[in-house]
Amino acid sequence: MGETRSRLMKGALWIAIGRLLANALGLISTLILARILVPEDFGLVAISTAFMAILTSITDMPVSEALIQHKDPKKDHFHTAFTISAIRGAIIGLAMVFCAGPVAQFYGDERLREILQVLALGVFLLSLLNPRLILFQRELVFHQIFIMQISEKAVGFIAAVAVALIYQSYWALIIGALASEMTRVLLSYVLRPFLPRFTLLHWRELLSFSIWLTLGNCAQALNWRANPLVYGAVLPTNFMGLYGFGNRVTGVLFDQLDQPIRQTLYPAFSRLNSDIPALGRAYLRAQGILCLVVFPFATAIIFLAAPLVTIAVGDKWLLAVPVIQIQAMMSAAQSMVALQPIAMATDNTKKLFYRSVRVIIVRWPIVGIAIWVAWPFGPNNVLIAAMLGSLVATAVNVVWNMTLVRSIAEIPLRNQLGLGLRPVLACIATALVLSGLGTMLPMTQSSLIGQFLQLLAFAFAGLACYAISIAILWRVHGKPKSAEVDLTEMIVGFYRKLQKRLKMQS
Repeated sequence: MGETRSRLMKGALWIAIGRLLANALGLISTLILARILVPEDFGLVAISTAFMAILTSITDMPVSEALIQHKDPKKDHFHTAFTISAIRGAIIGLAMVFCAGPVAQFYGDERLREILQVLALGVFLLSLLNPRLILFQRELVFHQIFIMQISEKAVGFIAAVAVALIYQSYWALIIGALASEMTRVLLSYVLRPFLPRFTLLHWRELLSFSIWLTLGNCAQALNWRANPLVYGAVLPTNFMGLYGFGNRVTGVLFDQLDQPIRQTLYPAFSRLNSDIPALGRAYLRAQGILCLVVFPFATAIIFLAAPLVTIAVGDKWLLAVPVIQIQAMMSAAQSMVALQPIAMATDNTKKLFYRSVRVIIVRWPIVGIAIWVAWPFGPNNVLIAAMLGSLVATAVNVVWNMTLVRSIAEIPLRNQLGLGLRPVLACIATALVLSGLGTMLPMTQSSLIGQFLQLLAFAFAGLACYAISIAILWRVHGKPKSAEVDLTEMIVGFYRKLQKRLKMQS
C-alpha cells in the first residue's frame, strides 16, 4: 500500500508538471488564436468537434483499460487491441466523410463539410496509437507520458499559431489539432517500440470488459459532449463561438489540476480492487487532494474571469465570461467524485452505463426547459440559461455518482461530502475577501500591464486567504491525517528532491 501510494504520488507529480506545461502552451495558443480569429471561427470548430466526439464515443471500445486490468497481457493482446482500434478508426473516419454533407446542410454552413472531412483523417491517425503505451500507466511510470504531453502540445501550438498568423482562418484550430495527434502517434512508438500486426485473436476477451464501458461512454457523450450540437441548432454561430472559447479555456485550466490525479487513479485502484477498505482509503485521499486544489481555483476563475478575459483577448470576448464562470462551477462540483476509475477498477462498468442513462433522462429535459424559458430574451440569455440547466444536472449527477461510490467501495455519503467541507468554507472566506478588495480597489489601471499586476495582486491575496483559512479549519477539526497533510507532504518532498538534485549538480 505504501509503495503504491508513493508511486501514485510520483506519477501524479510527473503528470501534473506535464499537464501544467502542456496546458500552458494550450492556453497561450487559445489566447493568441482568440486575438487573431473571431467567435464564429471557434463556433464552427466547436460544432465539428462535438459531432466527431459523439461519433467516436458511440463506437468507443476502451481496450486500453481492459489491458490495464488484465493480469498478464501477452503480445497478441496488444496486436488485437491495435487491430480493433484501427478498424474502428477507419469506420469512424468514413462515417464522418459521408455525414459531412448532411451536417453542413443541417446547420446551414458549407464550411462544416470540409472541416469534418479533415477531422476524419485525424480520427484515423489517432486510432493507430501504440497500444503498449498503457504499460506506462500499468507500471505507474509516468515520465514518458510527460515527454509526450509536452511534445504534442508544442508541435500543435507551433502549427496552429503559424496557420493563424499567415491565413487568419479557423483552419488554424484544425491544423493545430491534427499536428498534435500525429506527434502523439509517432512518439508512442518511439517511447515504447512496438511492431503491430493485424489479428483479432483475443477480441472477445478484450471486448467483454469494454462493452459496458463503451455503452457508458456513449451515454456520457450524449450527456456532456453533445452541447455544441444542441446549442448550435438554436444559436447563431458567433454565440457558439463564445461557448466554444469559454469551454476551451476552462478545459485547459482545469485539466492541469484534476487530470494528473485522475489519470493515476485507475491503475492504482486496479491494484487495490481485492482490498475494499484500502481502496476506500485511497479514494478518499485522492479526492481530498482534488477538492483542496480545484475549489480555490474555481473560486478565483469565477471572481476574476471578466478582467482576465479583457486583459488576455479583449472586449470582443466579454460575453464568454458567464460561460467560463458556469463551467468553473461545474468543474468544482465534478471534482468531488471520481466514479469512473473506481468502477472500472472493480469491474462495475455496467453501473456506469445505467448511471449515464439516468442522467440523460434528467439532464436534457432540464436544459430544454431552460432554453424554452429564456428564448424570448435573446441568444445570449438562451446560452446562459442552457448552461445553468447543465449546472443543475451536474449537481444531480454528482449525488448519483456518490451513491454508486458508496455501493462499490463502502464509503458513506457523509465521508464523501465531508471532503469538500473545509475547502468550501475556506472558499467562502476567500470570496468575501476578493469581493471586498474588488469594492475597495476597482480595476482602474489604464494600461494592460497595470491591470495585469493588479489582477495578480488579487490572485495572491485570494491564495493567501484560502491557505490561512484551510490551516485554521484544519486545526479546529483536530489536525486530522487528511488531504491537507498529504498535499503538504507532496510539496515538501518535491522541494527536498529538487534541492538535493541542485546540490548534486553544483
